[in-house]
Amino acid sequence: MQKVRIVSLDRDKAKVVAALHAMGAIDLRRSSLELQDDKPAPYSVDVSDALIKVTGALNLLAPRQVRAERHKSVGNLVSEVKILDYIDTIYKLGDERKELADDLRFAEYAAYVADAFKDVRIDFSRLRSERVAYRAFETDARGAKLFVKAARGAGFPIEVHVGRSGKKAFLVLVAYEKSRSIDDLYKGLRINELDLGARYLEGMPQQILEAAEERKAHDEKRLAAIESELGELSEKHYSRLASLKEMLEIEMQRADASSEFKRTQSSFVAEGWVQKRQVHELRSRLLAVTDGKCVLEEISAEGELAPTYTRRPGILKPFDYLVSFYSIQRSDEIDPTWIFIISFPIFYGLMVTDVGYGIASLLLATWITTRTDQEGLMYNAARIWQLNSVAAIVFGLLSNQWFGFQLNSYVGLAQGAFDWLKNTPELIAITVLFGVIQVIAGLVIGIINSWHHGHRKIAVAKFTSILVVAFGTIAVAGAFFGAFSGTIVPISGAIAVVSLLATGILSGSEATEITNLITHPLSYARIMGFGLGSVIIAFLIDMAFTPHLGTGLVGIALFAVFLVIFIALHFLNMILSIFEGIVQGVRLNFVEFFSKFYIGNGIPFRPFGYKRVNTKED
Repeated sequence: MQKVRIVSLDRDKAKVVAALHAMGAIDLRRSSLELQDDKPAPYSVDVSDALIKVTGALNLLAPRQVRAERHKSVGNLVSEVKILDYIDTIYKLGDERKELADDLRFAEYAAYVADAFKDVRIDFSRLRSERVAYRAFETDARGAKLFVKAARGAGFPIEVHVGRSGKKAFLVLVAYEKSRSIDDLYKGLRINELDLGARYLEGMPQQILEAAEERKAHDEKRLAAIESELGELSEKHYSRLASLKEMLEIEMQRADASSEFKRTQSSFVAEGWVQKRQVHELRSRLLAVTDGKCVLEEISAEGELAPTYTRRPGILKPFDYLVSFYSIQRSDEIDPTWIFIISFPIFYGLMVTDVGYGIASLLLATWITTRTDQEGLMYNAARIWQLNSVAAIVFGLLSNQWFGFQLNSYVGLAQGAFDWLKNTPELIAITVLFGVIQVIAGLVIGIINSWHHGHRKIAVAKFTSILVVAFGTIAVAGAFFGAFSGTIVPISGAIAVVSLLATGILSGSEATEITNLITHPLSYARIMGFGLGSVIIAFLIDMAFTPHLGTGLVGIALFAVFLVIFIALHFLNMILSIFEGIVQGVRLNFVEFFSKFYIGNGIPFRPFGYKRVNTKED
């Protein structure tokens, strides 16, 4: 990334801003120069008002296909919005629709209350008094009994009417002096108060019900007419309004951009970050729109952290999304995401390690991607899950696991590269070796980052940490498992001990973390543990509950029962395997690996730009 400074005449500001916006290459930052702060463009208020007006109208219309239109000048946009009389018509219809919807709700509620009182001779218009309060409640039989008992036990001068309201609900109508309170009488009861002062509760219950039906028919008829009118307006004007909205949003961004600028009497200064490969193109474009009356210079940004720019193929973008939840990498540290992209599917595949479970999780992840927002967490997690599911299928083929059965030979494949039950010691060694390799990789990255940031002592400590992990692994493997013999074992042990002491001395306040040099590589053995556990559970399910079709009704019934149990248990085992594969795969990367080097708290690169959908360049 390169920090640049743009200096141009004030008269060319609109052209410069439009060029910057169209190219979408610069992340604007406020200049530190001792100059006057610039302000948003003078037309920003008019654009904002027009944008609010158009957006509100669009929200009242049903979406239609949009025909992209050419971008207009800001003056023409604002003027056009002011004279669009059909926008006022849309707002009037929207307001009337809201009023009718509210009126319909009030009418329906009045009918609901009146229906509850249909067996009670009561005139709601007479339930207004300065001295007496009238309240009604719906509850169950027990609630009605306890409420009446509490009311009478409290010694209130209270009249209580209890009647049935519906099949299970009971109606309680009380009248009491307004100077008293009955709120404590129904605390803890399942009770619903009815609003006796609601709109349209006037007259006898039957009268209210009849009036409500008439009002409902009227309101629904008018609502249907409004929807029809709005539908016609959508057909005629939705496309135009959608294009206007996008144009106004673009102009609003441009109007606000100058608030990041500095200015003199006749010129302005803009600064920001640009990718080095785009500096020349940006300079050429600005010179073209200003007839050469613009200067773009590369400036030093010593002491200022550049924004982080990442650009990965679409299928891998969700990994950046997931890492950003942990913390965005700094621009001055090595990007660990590629290692995460490679290791996470491997860890997940080994822990799920079943073709059937992998196919089922792939289908489930794909289903989630079709029903979630592409900018949201669920969608991005599901995209990663899809890749992990493919890894689970691959490792399931390598281990010959199909819902616990060994079926490779039935589909024309070899028996498998390894067997979880027979090759357990080797798998433990392989997974721990994964840990050793990834921890050392993290320490190597840590050395580079620390040295680059001037923390030379910490960099040396991370180097001695590598010696601890590497030679400690050789010593332990030789002494306890016979993997090495001869003098290499004691020599490696001595180097590991000396390196451990050196690491503790050099690490200073981070010396307490040296125990992680031993525990973190061993943590990767959980890959084998969860993978083996999933295989054993699947094997036991198959052994105990694989359904066999017997003879007669009893045989068929037993087959059905065992089939249900078989599917349910495999589903539970699959969910457990998937959960552990995701959680432990993320943990091994973020805790055991990232902790060796990752600083994070970077600043994302946010270029000043836009993406046209409903419009074209002018």
